[in-house]
Amino acid sequence: MKKIKNHIVIITLLLSSVVGYTQQQNLPLNREFNLTNAKAFDEFNSSTHTSSQPIIQSFIHTNDSLNWSSKTEKNNYLINISKSPKKPRNFFKWMKQSLFYDNFLVVDTGKFYLTVDPLLNAEFGVDTEDNSANKQSIYTNTRGLLVKGNIGTKFSFQTAVYESQSFFPNYITQNVNETGVAPGQGRVKQFKINGFDYAYSSSYISYTPVKFLNLQLGNGKHFIGDGYRSLLLSDVSTNYPYLKATAVFGKGKFQFTKLHASLTNLNRRPDGSVPESLFQRKSMSTHYLNWLTTKWLNIGLFESTIWQTEDSTGTLPFEYRQLNPIPFVNTLTTGFNKNDHSIVGLNVKIKLPFKTVLYHQTVYDGKQKDTQVGLQAGLKYYGIRNLTLQAEYNTVSPSTYQVDKNPLQDYTHYNQALAHPFGTNFNEIIGIANYKYKRFFTQAKVNLGEYITAIPSSSLEYDATLTVLQAHLGYVINPKTNLSFIIGATNRVEKTDISENKTNYIYFSIKTSLRNLYYDF
Repeated sequence: MKKIKNHIVIITLLLSSVVGYTQQQNLPLNREFNLTNAKAFDEFNSSTHTSSQPIIQSFIHTNDSLNWSSKTEKNNYLINISKSPKKPRNFFKWMKQSLFYDNFLVVDTGKFYLTVDPLLNAEFGVDTEDNSANKQSIYTNTRGLLVKGNIGTKFSFQTAVYESQSFFPNYITQNVNETGVAPGQGRVKQFKINGFDYAYSSSYISYTPVKFLNLQLGNGKHFIGDGYRSLLLSDVSTNYPYLKATAVFGKGKFQFTKLHASLTNLNRRPDGSVPESLFQRKSMSTHYLNWLTTKWLNIGLFESTIWQTEDSTGTLPFEYRQLNPIPFVNTLTTGFNKNDHSIVGLNVKIKLPFKTVLYHQTVYDGKQKDTQVGLQAGLKYYGIRNLTLQAEYNTVSPSTYQVDKNPLQDYTHYNQALAHPFGTNFNEIIGIANYKYKRFFTQAKVNLGEYITAIPSSSLEYDATLTVLQAHLGYVINPKTNLSFIIGATNRVEKTDISENKTNYIYFSIKTSLRNLYYDF
């Protein structure tokens, strides 16, 4: 908490005189939280760029006469993008507003706006398929704090800290033991016998010096695309330090994002002078140009390069091409078969007038002897009141995102994929249905996958099929922070030629859902 206060004081001193446009905060990078927002952004006449996420609030442009299917949806949308009002002086009214309607603590002096909210995930469950002798209760205990603020109207900041202890279902525990990280949440240490203790933090400062340009420095995640998955860049892995510039030009038709990030491989460097050697590092520079060609067609061009910043001899000289802001120059100059690893891609969204959205991605990795390609095709349908339907297909050919015998050029961070959680060489079909009535909500989801899996304690690999059925029912306690009570179930079956692993996890939780965590692998 002391560190957070110090950050706020420094920011205030540096930028105490800013004036300008509107709050520069990001919308939370959480699919279910943003369903109502997505419906507004996908309206036929909306001109918001949606495929570079998280979306900056000051860059939202929607039709003022949105055709909402219910008053609840309209209110939720307004809650998500507006400030909390000042709190009443009466204690009981203050508590009611804080717990059920708005941010917990609010400071608003006109030029300075600050909110503070607790973060939690108290989840308890049981795997009815686990008949092992050392079977243990499954639970997650997460406590945290979220601090957000605006200084003037050009500058915003946010800090979130999570501390967790978890006992996962067996398939997740196996994944954590293999990778050394909790999915999407960073490194772990052992907790009791089969549990894990891990911390997770994110932060950013966001500054818009002129109306068409936003600059951000932070530690977080990003997502490129309009689907449930992304084959270009997703929020599957844990946070990474980044510097990002977003510019809008051409009367709002074009949005360009330049992202530079520092990534980590969880392999130790050779022993040095410190007691514990540092982990190997690499860099990523990403360019994404999105074009709103018409009211109904969005086209995005993507390029990402992994820069090898060290080798067996030590740290390599800084490669200034990492700073290059022009798309595809890095790919043209590094090629696909040199020391640095580039992938390129295409993202397309088509908005149809009958509340249907089609989307597509192509990723191309040409550094292998044989061309490696990934494809995504999907649709969303909003035509039934309070209901969102989504279907998606993903396929990626072998060795895409990878470099033979050189993990310092792989498209990974903290032993996790930067795109799809399956990594490479897979096929997947996803179907999702979301329904929300006032504060009640439900989701049903199915994942069907085919991929190659390694057999534990063996060098052998097998073809595997995966079926994941997930459903939950919940009630939103506070729509401002997405604090919800949820009961749900996950049924997972993974089959190979020699084994069949089953999970039937039933749980209930109370949590603030402001981030995506992917356990459907």
